[in-house]
Amino acid sequence: MKLHRFFIAPGMIEGGMIRIDDAGILHQMKDVLRFKPNDTVVFLDGTGKEYEAVIAELAPKFLRADITETRENKNEPALRITLYQSLCKKDKFEWIVEKGTEVGVTAFVPVQASRSEKLGLNRERAERILQEAAEQSERGIVPSLGETLSVAEALDAAQGEKILLDGSGESIHTFDFRHSTDRLNLFVGPEGGWAPEEIALAREKGARIVSMGPRVLRTETAGMVAAAVFLMKGEGVY
Repeated sequence: MKLHRFFIAPGMIEGGMIRIDDAGILHQMKDVLRFKPNDTVVFLDGTGKEYEAVIAELAPKFLRADITETRENKNEPALRITLYQSLCKKDKFEWIVEKGTEVGVTAFVPVQASRSEKLGLNRERAERILQEAAEQSERGIVPSLGETLSVAEALDAAQGEKILLDGSGESIHTFDFRHSTDRLNLFVGPEGGWAPEEIALAREKGARIVSMGPRVLRTETAGMVAAAVFLMKGEGVY
C-alpha cells in the first residue's frame, strides 16, 4: 500500500518522535485524509531523509507520531537540472513546475525574455504546487523556485553546463552529453522563440544551442521532454 507523504520542517522532529503543529498539515491529515491513531505516514525533512512513523496521538492542535524507520530517499537524480523557463501564462507555468518536479528537475528559475508572454507569476501558489508534486512523485526534496531574472542575469547565474533550446542548434538526438558535471542548466524560450540577440548572448556566455528536432514544441512541452532526455542520458539510459 502506498503511504501518504508530507514535507515538514526539520524542527518538528524531536528524537524518535514527530510533533506536527502546522495548521495546514493538520487540516490535510485530520480533516481531509481522516488519519487515525496507528496509521502509518512518511514524513520528509527536505534534505533527502524520510521518516516512516505511526500516529500515536491526535489532539485538537497537534499530532504526535513515533518514528519506526529513518532512511535516505533514493529517488533524487544524480544530475541536478535547473530549468530556466521563460515566463508564460500562469496555468502553463504552474503545469511546468508540477510536471517538471515529477520528471526530476531540481530547481526552476523564471526568465523574462524579450518575447515572454507575461511579466509575473503567483509565487505562493507555484510553491504549493511544487510541494504537492514532490510529495506525490516521492521526491526527497522540494525543488526550489528562484526569483525572476533577465536572460543575461540567468546566463550569468547558471553554474555548470548551459544548454539553450532552439531550432537552430545541434540535434538532441546526436548531442554528445558531457558527464563531467552533475549540474545542467536548461534554458527554454517563450512561444515566439528566443530573439537572435538572446541566442548570440547565450553562445557568448558558453551555452550550447540544442534543437529538439523538426517538430515545433510548445514552451511547456519542450522543457519537460528535454529534462527527461537529459536525465536519461545522465543515467546512461538514452
